[in-house]
Amino acid sequence: MVPIQSSFGLGDALFFVPFVALAVVIFAFAGAVVYLEHRKEMALIESGHYDEVGRDSRAWILGGGLLVLALGLGSVVSAFLSGGAVGDGVTAVFVGLAALAYYFYKRRAVGTTVA
Repeated sequence: MVPIQSSFGLGDALFFVPFVALAVVIFAFAGAVVYLEHRKEMALIESGHYDEVGRDSRAWILGGGLLVLALGLGSVVSAFLSGGAVGDGVTAVFVGLAALAYYFYKRRAVGTTVA
């Protein structure tokens, strides 16, 4: 019977330190964004200008378009760097670009009707 060799030493633990630090920084940044957005909304409510701001129903299109565009570009770049075939990355890039074009078209259309 072969004994299990597991030696989890200091070198292995230090390998994970940058990943843990990156996760902490990401969570801290997300927390700061949420906190600042909350403070902004509270200031608008206190000043009575919250009703004038109005929620933009197209914000999800902008966010989704940017997310899909980033995922598609990441997929295309990784395929080129690895020398493999480009898969669904190109499709995701065009879907992201279409969502962004739709967002800016609707923003312009709403801007001309309001003004």
